[in-house]
Amino acid sequence: MRASFLKTWKLRTQLMITLVVFILSPLMLFGLLFYQSSTDLVSQRTDKEGLQVLTLVNQNVSQLLKSYESQLNDIYEQEAVIKQIRESSLLQSSGPIPPSDDAVNRFLRDFLRGKDELDSVYLFTLKTTYFGDFKGPNFFSDIYKNHPMWEQMISLGTGRPVWLPTYELPPNQYNSKTSHYFALGMQVKDVYDALQPLGTLIANIKIEALDKIISSVQVSPNSVLFITDHQGNLIWNRNSEAYGIQLANYPFFQQLDQQNEGRFIETINGTTYRGTFLRSAYNGWYYFSFVPQADLNAQTKDLKGFLGATVVAFAALFILLAALTSNYITRPIRQMALAMKQIDRDNFEPMPGAQSSDEMSMLQAAFFSMRGRINELIKEVRMISHKEKEAEVRALQAQINPHFVYNSLDAINWIAIENEQDRISRMITSLSDIMRYAIKPGEHLVTMEEELKWARNYAYLQEMRFEDKFEVIFEVQIENVQLKVPRLLFQPYLENSIIHGMEDTQKGGVIRITVQLTGDEEDRKLMVTIEDNGGGIQADKLKQIKERRSHGIGIYNLDERLKMEYGPSYGTTIYSVYGEGTTVTVVLPYIC
Repeated sequence: MRASFLKTWKLRTQLMITLVVFILSPLMLFGLLFYQSSTDLVSQRTDKEGLQVLTLVNQNVSQLLKSYESQLNDIYEQEAVIKQIRESSLLQSSGPIPPSDDAVNRFLRDFLRGKDELDSVYLFTLKTTYFGDFKGPNFFSDIYKNHPMWEQMISLGTGRPVWLPTYELPPNQYNSKTSHYFALGMQVKDVYDALQPLGTLIANIKIEALDKIISSVQVSPNSVLFITDHQGNLIWNRNSEAYGIQLANYPFFQQLDQQNEGRFIETINGTTYRGTFLRSAYNGWYYFSFVPQADLNAQTKDLKGFLGATVVAFAALFILLAALTSNYITRPIRQMALAMKQIDRDNFEPMPGAQSSDEMSMLQAAFFSMRGRINELIKEVRMISHKEKEAEVRALQAQINPHFVYNSLDAINWIAIENEQDRISRMITSLSDIMRYAIKPGEHLVTMEEELKWARNYAYLQEMRFEDKFEVIFEVQIENVQLKVPRLLFQPYLENSIIHGMEDTQKGGVIRITVQLTGDEEDRKLMVTIEDNGGGIQADKLKQIKERRSHGIGIYNLDERLKMEYGPSYGTTIYSVYGEGTTVTVVLPYIC
C-alpha cells in the first residue's frame, strides 16, 4: 500500500514543486516588476499630461492677455484724448475739470462697452483721476493707494503693459460677495513731447475671464492648478480662499531658478503632490499643476487588484494542471499492446484507463488519442466515399434529365410544325433555347448577341403568356454585338418589369430595352436601359428595395457584383414614379 501510494503521488508532487519554483515564482517576480514599471509609467504619463494641459492653458491665457494689451494700446490711436490729457496735466491748479476732461471719461466708458470681462478702467494723472466704473471711483482708488508697488511696477515697464497681481474687493452695495480681479497697467506717454509720462492707465479684469478658460481643466480628479507671477504672487486658483497664499515661501518655488518647465514632488499640509510647471515666455507667469499622490495610487489600484487576482488564478491553475496531468501521464505498456492488436482487428472499443501514475501514462494517453483520431478519419473517409457516389449518381441524373426534356420539346415542336401551329412551334423553340442558355456550362461572361437572343425569346414567351397586354421593344444602338456582358443580364429587370410593372396593365404596355455606348474613346462604357410605362414603385417601397429590405434585392445583386469586379463607377440605378413607370439603368465596362 505504501509503495503504491508513493507510486501514485511522487511524480505529481515533483510536478507541483517544479511548477511553483520554475513558473509561479518567475510569474510573481514579473508581476512585481510589471507593477513597478506601470507605476512609473503612470507617473510619467501624469507629468506629460500635466505639461500638455499647462501648455494649452498658457496658450489660451496668453492669447487672452494679448488681446487686452492690444485694447489698452488703442488709446494711442485716440489723438484727441492724448492731447486732452496733456492739456489737463499742464494746468497750474486742480480747479474744476475742463470740458475736455469730461471727454476723456466718456472715452473710458466707451472703452468698456461690449467687454463683459472688463470691470473698470482708470487713468491716474498727477492732478486728476479719470475712470470708467459703474461703481464709482472710490472702491478702486482706495485699493490703488494701498498698493504703491503697483505704480513702481508700471513705471519699470517704461510704457509697456504690465500685469499686476490678483486683488480682492470686499463685499459692497454692488456685490454681496468678495470679488477678485487682476489688473493690467500701462504708463501713458506723451507722443507729442519726447514721450514724457502723462499718467497711469489701469484696466481691471474680472477673474471670471480666466475661469472660463481654466476652471474646467483638470489633470486628475483632485488636481489643483495655480497661476502666479515670477515673484510668487497668486494670479488665479479655482479656490477663492487661496488668493492670500504666497507661493514664494514654499521650497519648490524657490528652486524654480527661472526654468521654463519641469516637475517636482512637494508635501503641503501633509499631502504629497506630484507637480509640473511651465513658465510663460510671453509674460513670465508660472503655470502649476499639483496632482495628489492619492490620484496616482487610484490609477494603479485596479492594477494591483488585477495582478493579485492573476497570481492567485495562475497558482490555482498550475496546481490543478499538476493534479490533472499526474492522472494521465503514465499507462501500462501491456494495455497499449492490447489496444494495438485490437486495431488490427478493427476493434475500436474504449479501453480501461491507466491504473498507475508513472511516466508511461503520457505515452498511453497520446496513443489512445491517436487511436480515436484514426477511428474518426476512417469514418470520415467512409462518409466522403458515400457522398462521392451520391454525387456521381446525381451528376448522371442531371445529364439525363436535360436531354430528356430537350428531346421531348423537340418531339412536341415537330408535332406543332406538322399541324401548322407556328406560334406553338416558336414558343417551344424559344423555351428550348432559354433552357439551354440558362444551364449552359462555361464562363459567366457571354456576348451581347447571345444575351439579346435569350432576352428576345424570354420576352416573346412572356408576351404570349400575358396575351399581348404589352410589347417588348429592343433598340440596339451598337455595331459590335460581340461585347462581353454578364450572363442573364436582362433576366431580373425584365422579370420585374413584367410581373410588377405590368400586373395592372390591361393593354398598351411597353417595355423598351436600349443598348448603347457612352463616354469617349479612352473611357468607353456600355449602358443598358430597361424602361416601362407600368404602375411604377411607391417611394417607401423603392427605398426598401434600395436598402435591401424588400423583394427585388436580386436587382442589386448584379450591382454589387459589378462594383466589386470593375469599380464604383459601374452598377445599377433605379428611377421610378408611382403610376407612371420605372427606368433601370445598368452601366457595364466595355469588354471586347
